[in-house]
Amino acid sequence: MRDMVNATAQDAEQGLPEVIVADRQLIVCQGLGSLVAQMAQVRLGPFATDQASLRKALSARRGPRIVILGVRLADADLGRVLEMLRRDHASVLVVVVVEESEFAFIRTAVKAGANSVCLMGHVLTTLPRVLGRLVEGHCILPVDVMRRLTGERAETLSRREHEILGLLTDGLTNFQVSARLGLSENTVKYYLKAIYQKLGVNSRGAAIAKYVAGHY
Repeated sequence: MRDMVNATAQDAEQGLPEVIVADRQLIVCQGLGSLVAQMAQVRLGPFATDQASLRKALSARRGPRIVILGVRLADADLGRVLEMLRRDHASVLVVVVVEESEFAFIRTAVKAGANSVCLMGHVLTTLPRVLGRLVEGHCILPVDVMRRLTGERAETLSRREHEILGLLTDGLTNFQVSARLGLSENTVKYYLKAIYQKLGVNSRGAAIAKYVAGHY
């Protein structure tokens, strides 16, 4: 009888969407995973810190799956990972978790077809709601994310963007900036696109000129 009960419970669990948490830092995966583990509508799957482990986790399982994705894996930026997911695992639902200051990644996530975006500062309340809606078949963007996308406070440079512009003003190249800040060159380029948009310019020189003049 006990075996039958266990088998029934396992069968029921197999029908739940599996959530794979992917971020370059294992501690971030564990933190988000502990939140997912409390939800009855989903079951927690493996963690992934690079593209290989993410591909392995996705290929080893079938059925409904959701990937909670940070903006960087150990060997790839958000844009590259989203491109891989859309190309090789189109049925997988994706929730991107970002810091509020990482506005460029919010836009990247939405443009690349992420099903939802959560701000890390509100993840305790927002992520369970977002996952619940995804399980029901809905894709949502929380109000705080919508405000960012519709321009509220979008003109304000983030701390990271200030850092990057300051280094560019000192004459550093994209590669040198990436090395100084521990970012990839692609990540620096994402930030530069956001900076150009916020400052209303289309070149490095114009951005530096506005920054030096204090017009930001």
